[in-house]
Amino acid sequence: MDLSRDTVTGERNRFALKVVLGLVIAGATIGLATGFLGASAIRALGFSADDDPAPVQPAATDDADEPSDEPSPTDEPTAEPTTEPTTEPEPDGQKPRTRFQVEQDAVSAGERIDLSGRAPKLGAGETLQIQRREAASGSWSDFPVTVETRKGGRFSTWIVTGRTGTWEFRAASGDFSTPTATVTIN
Repeated sequence: MDLSRDTVTGERNRFALKVVLGLVIAGATIGLATGFLGASAIRALGFSADDDPAPVQPAATDDADEPSDEPSPTDEPTAEPTTEPTTEPEPDGQKPRTRFQVEQDAVSAGERIDLSGRAPKLGAGETLQIQRREAASGSWSDFPVTVETRKGGRFSTWIVTGRTGTWEFRAASGDFSTPTATVTIN
């Protein structure tokens, strides 16, 4: 490559080299500045590498046609929804009550059933077992799903079952249990 100052070709090559080097330097400068500004903006918004997502709790399915004492999941566990349930403040400054609810009163067999509630006595980090009242015996059997309480004892998960009929569900841990919630599965 001729870079001499004496020839036309040399001058043209030097000019092209200067343009290419200038573009490389400008690109690197713009890239570094954009990266620095982006990182600063992310830090200013409160994001950090320490922010771990909430632990994922599995939901389960139960496809048996007949009720039994042992639930039998047939599908792979799925993740807990990430949406926080909405709760209204208690009237007149009362202490929060223990609650348990289903979002749907009736679903088709195999359709998702959203469960949520609040167990303020337990606080955050407690594990609750989802239970179903067996129609034949009236006893409670463990549904193959657990959920961990968050701040204020709030919790939410979802399940899928193929058992038709009207079923009562609750969340329990040791001697604690929530009120029941009823769902009709067609």
